[in-house]
Amino acid sequence: MTTDEKVELGQKIAGQLEKVNLSEWSRWCSYATKHGLEKAIKFAQVMEGSVSLRKGPKESYKKIFQMLEWSGEELKRLQPDELAEVLGYARQAIVAKEPRGGD
Repeated sequence: MTTDEKVELGQKIAGQLEKVNLSEWSRWCSYATKHGLEKAIKFAQVMEGSVSLRKGPKESYKKIFQMLEWSGEELKRLQPDELAEVLGYARQAIVAKEPRGGD
């Protein structure tokens, strides 16, 4: 997969994660790169259904899990280093979309 394709996939993922909490996204990405995508999918599913999680983080995991239902097959084809790279591009796209405080 070329760098342009990875960036495009990262942007596609970010588009599916509108208003996701960046901290929860970063936490999930760390889990995915450390434990693998299959376990990370299960982690997102468990977290989005957790009764002990606050509403905001729970909604973020719900969005992450939904994104995985839409883009999971594409992500499963990636090597671990490519997955980390794509998730990084998605994070950059999420940060770029965030409203900035200002004047």
